[in-house]
Amino acid sequence: MADGRTINAFFSLHIPTELVDGVIALQQERDAVQAQKREEIHITLAFLHDADAAKLADAAALTSGKTWPVPRIRFSGEVRHGSWDLQKNPDYHYDDATIQKGEQIRLGVEPVQELLDLYADLTSTLGGKEDTYWPHVTLGIAREDIPAASMADLDIPSEGGPARSLDLRQAGGSTFRILVRRDLS
Repeated sequence: MADGRTINAFFSLHIPTELVDGVIALQQERDAVQAQKREEIHITLAFLHDADAAKLADAAALTSGKTWPVPRIRFSGEVRHGSWDLQKNPDYHYDDATIQKGEQIRLGVEPVQELLDLYADLTSTLGGKEDTYWPHVTLGIAREDIPAASMADLDIPSEGGPARSLDLRQAGGSTFRILVRRDLS
């Protein structure tokens, strides 16, 4: 990337296997949900928009060069929906009562102190802090418009466990290439 090109990248946490299995089971219950692939299920921590080679090198060094806290990951039971991509379309208008085709369906994660500290450390070092940061795991993408209330009866796993890794990933397309993985447990 010495030629001035940039990529969009982000930091994520790889969630415990038991919770991934629970997300997969929830996906299979809902035909209206285009499931995320097993290997793509994660908690997004911080974005690096238009990262050049120097910023990616800093992010990689930070990811692999530090001892990170190991947050316990547990779902909060809260379900939200929305879309960063659709927000770019001037015809899109968020509707609290309707999960619109193309919106993400998101499962809230308890904001334990270790998770919030990790988020604060990453964003204070590399930028990307969001005032409305809400830790979550994406269940999937709505295939069609559906009532938001139809997700109220999801049997969301209540057990928790330690995050498995902190990853620096390249965003784009239907998969997220892992650039650096730092095992946490």
